[in-house]
Amino acid sequence: MKKILFILAILVISSCNTFTKSEQIIKSDIIEVAKPTSEEIYQSALEFYNKDYFIQASQAFLKAAQQGHAKSQFRLAKMYYDGKGVNNNSSEAAKWYRKAAQQGHLESQYFLGALYFVGSGGVSQSFSKAKKWYYKAAQQGHLEAQLSLGMMYYNGKGVQKDLTETRKWLSLASHQGNEDAALMLKKIEINQ
Repeated sequence: MKKILFILAILVISSCNTFTKSEQIIKSDIIEVAKPTSEEIYQSALEFYNKDYFIQASQAFLKAAQQGHAKSQFRLAKMYYDGKGVNNNSSEAAKWYRKAAQQGHLESQYFLGALYFVGSGGVSQSFSKAKKWYYKAAQQGHLEAQLSLGMMYYNGKGVQKDLTETRKWLSLASHQGNEDAALMLKKIEINQ
């Protein structure tokens, strides 16, 4: 009922050709109140996504992403990468992952690191860039980033082989319950 009254109020105000100064202030206040925030758009997009309305979800995520909303940029990137609601476009995925990662979005930092590690998603393989993004996510406690960084140090991919750094990152991942990290630590201990 409130929405109907609100819409009617906007229609009545917008149909007037001349406004007094107080009417203009009221009209601008209504328009500002009616404009959804990027977080509200994101929440709406999530509802679409969870109901498998992927086209509507991608459009809403795009709108919020263009406003700089990091979680929307991440979700949009995943949709481009997975081809849900949009054509599969790994270059667009990388673009949106990068935008969110630069804002400190943890998952985006990890995924961008993974794209650089394998050289997909419209980015050239770069172990140094992979390390950069894995490191940012790993420092914030991202389990897969810790595991990936530990394995980079173990294998010497983009970094000097370093068992101290390997143990550090694998231990952090293992303490979070990652079995692969725990098994790798055991393997290192046996081979020492």
